[in-house]
Amino acid sequence: MKSGFVMLAGRSNVGKSTLLNSLIGTKVAIVTPKPQTTRHPIRGILHDRRGQIVFVDTPGIFLGKKDRISRRLNAFVSETLEGVDAIVYVADPTRSIGPEEEHIQNLLRAAKIPVIMIINKSDLALEKKVHLDAFRAVDVGQKKTMELSALGRKDLNRLVDALFALIPEGDPHYPDLQLTDIGHNQWLEELIREKIFLNLEQEIPYSIKVVLDDVQVRPNGSRMIAATVFTTEDRYKRMIIGKGAGMIKRISMAARKELEAVTESKVFLTLNVKVDTKWPERFV
Repeated sequence: MKSGFVMLAGRSNVGKSTLLNSLIGTKVAIVTPKPQTTRHPIRGILHDRRGQIVFVDTPGIFLGKKDRISRRLNAFVSETLEGVDAIVYVADPTRSIGPEEEHIQNLLRAAKIPVIMIINKSDLALEKKVHLDAFRAVDVGQKKTMELSALGRKDLNRLVDALFALIPEGDPHYPDLQLTDIGHNQWLEELIREKIFLNLEQEIPYSIKVVLDDVQVRPNGSRMIAATVFTTEDRYKRMIIGKGAGMIKRISMAARKELEAVTESKVFLTLNVKVDTKWPERFV
């Protein structure tokens, strides 16, 4: 049997979280079209007759930002390199190679860890993948380069086969049927944060944090959930709440619908919005 840790690396918003969810077969990490959605390394566990692969989804590199959150997110990437057995480097051929991509490539060259390079979005038309040839020419010392679709779940079996060839023999790190190391409450917080990302268009998402206050399960199986959305400024609070509380109602409804689909039970969700200018300083 084989068992190992595989890091998903790449710049922000290239599809790492989508790839993780597709590999595991369920929603482990939240997915939005906005950069820096992932804030903590999230582990997804793939069980196979050959053994177990623990995938670690990391925040994307986001250079040029000097705030505490961006510095901490970038630090997570370097820290996660410790103790992994292989790296999947995910690239997006619709975006040009820039400083963030070059920074990641330099990290990978220096890591001395086996790398498989993935060029994502193989399901897109060729004219949309305007930088495909540039990425095909990238050399970070990878064992091989593959083109696949994380969203379309195309050719994922080839990636899994290649990774099992790289990871060492060993006992499983997690028990059978466990698919992630993220706790239930943290998953609920992440889901609510995802809905805020999806409903708010501009700068707000990077200034928010969601904290679960209470979860109660009633005898009939329904759930009462209360959470607080923290943001850094009054103007952001007003935008999150929206005119006539319309935005916070929309966010709550979107989160509640997904929770009801997952739990197959009635969910009552209450969201409060508070200003806390200090929360990014406490971010770990």
